[in-house]
Amino acid sequence: MQKIRLLLENYFHLTKHNTTLRRELIAAVTNYFTLLYLLSLVPEVIVGAFPGAIDANGELVQSAVLFNGVTAGQFLTALTAAAFWAAGIGSIVMGMTVNMPFVQGPSLAIATFVVYTVCHNFGYTYYQALAIIFISGLCFFVLSATGAEARIHSAIPRNLKYAVTAGIGMFITYTGLQKAHIIEFDEGGIHLFDMLAVHSHDTRSAWLAIAGVILITILLDKRVHGAVFIGKIACIVLAVPLGLLHRGHAVSFFEIPFGSVLFRPDFSGLITGDDIRSKLMSFSTLAVILFAICIMDIFETMSMLLAARHILKKEKTRITERTPRILEVDAVTTAAGALLGTTNVSTYIESTAGILEGARTGLTAVLTGIMFIVTSVSAPLAGFVPSAATATTLIVSGVLMMNVMNDVGFDKPIEAVPAVFTIILMPLTGSLLTGIAFGIIIYLLTHIMAGKGHRINYVIYILAIFFAAFLMFLPRN
Repeated sequence: MQKIRLLLENYFHLTKHNTTLRRELIAAVTNYFTLLYLLSLVPEVIVGAFPGAIDANGELVQSAVLFNGVTAGQFLTALTAAAFWAAGIGSIVMGMTVNMPFVQGPSLAIATFVVYTVCHNFGYTYYQALAIIFISGLCFFVLSATGAEARIHSAIPRNLKYAVTAGIGMFITYTGLQKAHIIEFDEGGIHLFDMLAVHSHDTRSAWLAIAGVILITILLDKRVHGAVFIGKIACIVLAVPLGLLHRGHAVSFFEIPFGSVLFRPDFSGLITGDDIRSKLMSFSTLAVILFAICIMDIFETMSMLLAARHILKKEKTRITERTPRILEVDAVTTAAGALLGTTNVSTYIESTAGILEGARTGLTAVLTGIMFIVTSVSAPLAGFVPSAATATTLIVSGVLMMNVMNDVGFDKPIEAVPAVFTIILMPLTGSLLTGIAFGIIIYLLTHIMAGKGHRINYVIYILAIFFAAFLMFLPRN
């Protein structure tokens, strides 16, 4: 044991960074329970990219055959295992190479973008989306290595960065409300669920989700670690007597169809068309999607670094010095995640939970990563999670993301209006990219017409032209 302590001390320099093995372990456990719900939530979002996997009630159709005899339940299990592996490997690589307590895993925001925009709006298959994500990882690496990433990030106005995060949060919350049947659609539009129809499956699902949200809110208010995860487990338990638990064939870990997710990026069909004009249009669409994914990945990672600098005021210089390497690791793990079968692997802002517990080195990330990998054996349980439990975590996750609205300058209309366009259009159009594009265009136009165009970075002009072309040729459902 003493040799292990000495080895860890020499590699991670625990004493130099004023931490101990015990403190790093406690921080790792905190990270694990803080993020456990997210690693099971992302696959539940991704499976929606496959036609027939989710029914009209928002429920997983366990027995639906998606391809080659693989059912929706089996595929969800494989996706869940892949998410835990990607998070485990990414966190270990981050900890070992950068020696910072930053944990990685599949991004919920980008997973949502991939499913609802890349697959649903643009018609790409999930495996083609994985190919796009793999390419985005390579592009992100080039941007990071050349310093272009830092220039793009500094060029985008602060309020738009916050608006994008808040808009994604609103989109995720809106999706959760639909999935829980708290809001429903018919010919007359959107309406609230029938509160008194307790015999209805949808009504019971809505009430269970509301109860779960209230429980999680109380736990968060009392600063209970793993609050969202605890709330999700409570929903699953309560779903049993309510008859809401998914029923399906139990799959053992060794029966998981790993071949349905591992090394499956499909590069064929990314650029289609019979003539030069159609091929050019197809290439332009691909370029816009790639750029949007890179921008979203940049937003997420830089948001985490800003939060970390705020907490670790004495470590600002250290974080700044290692930012290029952190971004490069982000890019590499994104490409690796695509090969494992999951969406962009990014650095979780929830890493701050471990930092608040005293984490100061990469040992925390390594220990958290090991826990993720070990937990992958529980992937078969994912297929039994009711939609109400999934909706509960979607709603709360979205709300937590929307807290950045406090930083949007609503007292300045010229800043507030583009931000509101960004936030509102994401859920209303069902496209995250539409919100981002319209927000940037409105921002540029308002500033030009107000005589402030000379203050705008040239990058914004390029982005606005790029996104204007995108909106003109946006696929309509």
